[in-house]
Amino acid sequence: SCNLSEILVMLLAALVGLPLPLLPVQILWINLVTDGLPALALAVEPKDPTLMRRPPRPPDARFLDRDRIFLMFGQGVFMALITILAFVYCLYSMDRDLERARSVTFTILVVVQLAHAFNCRSDRRSLAAIGIRTNPQLLWAVGLSAGLQVLILLVPSLRTLFDVAPFDVEHWLLVLGIGVLPLAGMELWKRVAARETDGSYGA
Repeated sequence: SCNLSEILVMLLAALVGLPLPLLPVQILWINLVTDGLPALALAVEPKDPTLMRRPPRPPDARFLDRDRIFLMFGQGVFMALITILAFVYCLYSMDRDLERARSVTFTILVVVQLAHAFNCRSDRRSLAAIGIRTNPQLLWAVGLSAGLQVLILLVPSLRTLFDVAPFDVEHWLLVLGIGVLPLAGMELWKRVAARETDGSYGA
């Protein structure tokens, strides 16, 4: 879903005639910082305590069934749409500066993918039910990755390397506001999905 969001951001921008929202070095950094430590931390996620209460999977069931593929695609599309909308807003309404708009887009895509890592802990149970601190490795991974992204925006030599502009308070607020949307959206989806099945949201 995260890789799909990056592809769609670039594709949507090209289709509607927008300037490039991300530079190659920024895309490489996004893949490094969001697919590295958070993915390793998710590999040690504690097992779901409700696992043994579920019926067994059919022997011929696919690992990626239609519902899971649909969910992954929907998550990728959602992250791409909010990112490209933020790019358009920053470019045409907020700053009218391409370098700043790219910097905001670059950081938003990092933040939404880091937030999405918490969605990947379970596609059934809410984050409140799982507990935010039950996977401390993920907290450290997300915190370190976010810290590295902040360094890029604060250290002049790194800003030059990644071709980004410094942020004002309004840019940080935009990044944080957009960044939590994937997490909030997935929590809402879990609640709705649970009500349609057995009402086990948060169980």
